[in-house]
Amino acid sequence: MQSAKIVGTPSSSRWSQTHCFSSEESEKKEKRGDLLAVLVIQGLGDGIEAVAAGREILGRLHEEYYGNLEGSAFERLGEAVKKVCQEQGGVEIVAAALVGEVIYLAVFGKGKILLKREDKLGVVLEGGGDLVTASGFIKDNDLIILGSEKFFRVIENKILKLALENSELDQAVELLAPAILGQSEMADAAAILGLFEEVQEEIQTEEVPSLFPPPSFKNRIFVRNKDFASKKRFYFILSLVLLVILGLGFIFGIKKSYEAKKETEVKALLSQAEEKFNQARAVFVTDPGKGRLLAEEAKNITQKAIGVKGGFAETELIKKQIEDFLSSSQSEIVLNDTPTFMDLNLIQDGAGGVSLSVIDKNLVILDPNKKKVYLLDYEKKSHTVFDISGEGGNLTTVFGSKVIVFSSKGVEEVNPQNKAVSLKISKDVEWKEIAGMASFGQNLYLLDRGGSNLWRYAANGDEFGAKKGWFVGDRPDLSKAVCLAIDGSVWILEEDNILKFNLGKQESFVLSKMPASPQGGPESFGNPVKIYTSTETQNLYVLDKSRGKIFVIAKNGEFKIAYSGEEIKQAEDLVAIESLKKIFLLSRSKIYEVGLR
Repeated sequence: MQSAKIVGTPSSSRWSQTHCFSSEESEKKEKRGDLLAVLVIQGLGDGIEAVAAGREILGRLHEEYYGNLEGSAFERLGEAVKKVCQEQGGVEIVAAALVGEVIYLAVFGKGKILLKREDKLGVVLEGGGDLVTASGFIKDNDLIILGSEKFFRVIENKILKLALENSELDQAVELLAPAILGQSEMADAAAILGLFEEVQEEIQTEEVPSLFPPPSFKNRIFVRNKDFASKKRFYFILSLVLLVILGLGFIFGIKKSYEAKKETEVKALLSQAEEKFNQARAVFVTDPGKGRLLAEEAKNITQKAIGVKGGFAETELIKKQIEDFLSSSQSEIVLNDTPTFMDLNLIQDGAGGVSLSVIDKNLVILDPNKKKVYLLDYEKKSHTVFDISGEGGNLTTVFGSKVIVFSSKGVEEVNPQNKAVSLKISKDVEWKEIAGMASFGQNLYLLDRGGSNLWRYAANGDEFGAKKGWFVGDRPDLSKAVCLAIDGSVWILEEDNILKFNLGKQESFVLSKMPASPQGGPESFGNPVKIYTSTETQNLYVLDKSRGKIFVIAKNGEFKIAYSGEEIKQAEDLVAIESLKKIFLLSRSKIYEVGLR
């Protein structure tokens, strides 16, 4: 088996690696075979710490699979993958074991395994979060691809099929690697390509002496040719056939020369396109307009190359990279007709939401006028309704499997399992003006704008302990605070800025590359009302009603894109689910759906 790998550059929060192992011990080789694994880990820090932890996890996988030779390889592979992933949170493993002619597969997380057999490419196993397994027989020249969720999100099947067209691993990696290596936010993109070939044993033949001696012509003087005329016809026909073959060879030679000339022309055009595209990416940092213009020129050159001769995997790959760049480099996408995901009047007449959260596969909508909470399954669009006792509710968050509502009575908890509603934290006289609420781990946080404080309530069983101020040392001025979101870091949205905190202290955070405003200079927030992020998202999402925009900002402060539309001006809240490539936008009686680019 030949193998090749592609691994993205590690980041401060994500790390990926591949592992290929073939045991030299005969018993392990016979019972456990060869092991391939793709590993993605989140939350390990960076540098040497991440590398060491990653190698330790790979070592545990190796130990669990090869360390116990009892039972079948199929069972051991599944158990090993599941055990290692459960021991260390935030781990995704895609694994395969080749034992003889049988291959065993296991995925924990959302990775995939694809198989190319002859000219067909298809998914043989796709993860859904928990462990999934499969097995089958391998044939000569089968090519298998083990990849993380991010790898297959970046590399589309069409591009992958073109890259694997000739089943040449080196060529495939050369074509696919530029989309992963050296690109930003590719730390969790990794893949192994494995090509299975039968080992042909060399058969040695021994020359056996003939039992009969060759005929002797020693005593023959001449041989009479009785078929001279027929042989003459035979040679004449043979000559004609040779002439035809030579003629066809000449024609094919001309055609081959013509094809070679076209290929040379295509390669020259692709070289020009790559040069323009590299210039575009370099210039875009300081001059986005010129960068996009150069990228358009590169795209036109690529189209010209396709016109000369299509079907080249390299051409398709460069074309996709340029199109992705142009799409991502847009500073603003105008939403002319934002589709309605759900009209809340279909759940209850006169329904109107003011706060939106997400729990599992349900959107959580708080309706203070009806004193109700609606759970809306965003896959099936089915719903459940819960009553709350307090009035004037305006904030919701999710705490484990429970829904938390901030109302006039204090903090109420809704249990979706038994529909029980209970008051967990009574209204506190020390609260001045609660502007935001969020949870993380086993803690609930209340943002007190009036008191410039962040109150933390630690969970103690089914109850919450006494409140504690979260900030260490001098408290920041939160008089301009609007709301907050927590993903490990605390993000506080202000009227014109975003503040970042960790471990009770403020950290440096600066908005950069914001789009130009009509008045000149970078655009600022007008009337931001919500900020959303989570451990599952890579970006911050800011809802600005005054501008009628949703700003998407990377967690390093770099502006990425904005969505604008009339519906946004009426919106109250939003959540983003990057795995679905969707933003759900709450606008009183309606929930709109915005597709993420």
